[in-house]
Amino acid sequence: MEEIFLKSRRIMLLGPVNSGKTYLFYKIKKLWKKRGYRFIELDCDVGQSTLGLPTTINSIGRKIHNIFFYGFTSPRHHPTRFLSGVAKLNRRGRIIIDTTGYIEFPKGLELKREKIEILRPDLIVAFPGKEAFWDVFLNSIRAKVLKMDRNPKVRERGPKERENYRRKRFEEYFSKTEEVEIEVSKLCPVKLGTSPSNGSLVSFRKKGRDIFLGYIKKISGEVAKILIPKGKKPTDEFLFSPHLYKGFPEQLSLF
Repeated sequence: MEEIFLKSRRIMLLGPVNSGKTYLFYKIKKLWKKRGYRFIELDCDVGQSTLGLPTTINSIGRKIHNIFFYGFTSPRHHPTRFLSGVAKLNRRGRIIIDTTGYIEFPKGLELKREKIEILRPDLIVAFPGKEAFWDVFLNSIRAKVLKMDRNPKVRERGPKERENYRRKRFEEYFSKTEEVEIEVSKLCPVKLGTSPSNGSLVSFRKKGRDIFLGYIKKISGEVAKILIPKGKKPTDEFLFSPHLYKGFPEQLSLF
């Protein structure tokens, strides 16, 4: 099995929630590092990201950490923007790709197909799924597919535990903050037709690149008071998401 992972240069992991994708992601990373390979880690799991915050797509390689502010915790909310983020962080060369467990028919599988077209993996490691047409979908992929059973070492996590994980990641990130004021008119939406509100996540950007996140503490008239991690320098480009940070029960499902 190790020989297959060593020979492959672009590996994508596919499967449902709790199938062991992230566990294998770290196992392959460890194997490649042991062999001295230079590679990119691409984390597309916007709900349970391990390389960055939930709502973001992350890539790490050559001592550079790039983020793309997608703005939601599932690709189903804005597939076009999600694929745009995947394409933006794609790189040539050796890469290991972790993905979400969104494989529902038909939209989840259509999204996976588009992602495969963008990233061009030479090996797809697929875990078993009960969703309709999963096996049919895997058999239709042109890249090499390695089907693996779920690792018994992987512990299942329910929706509440996953929600708590996301909340904890945000709370750690915003544990020490300072307040800045930004004109509401300067906040651009990640999804047209939405408006910023108290709790909305905001990406501070520079030259089209997402640098760090904040969240709106309060909107007073034409000014948004935003909390950002202490020590971060405000930029002059901003994107907001209708995804709320905390304290708004009607939105807790987005965590």
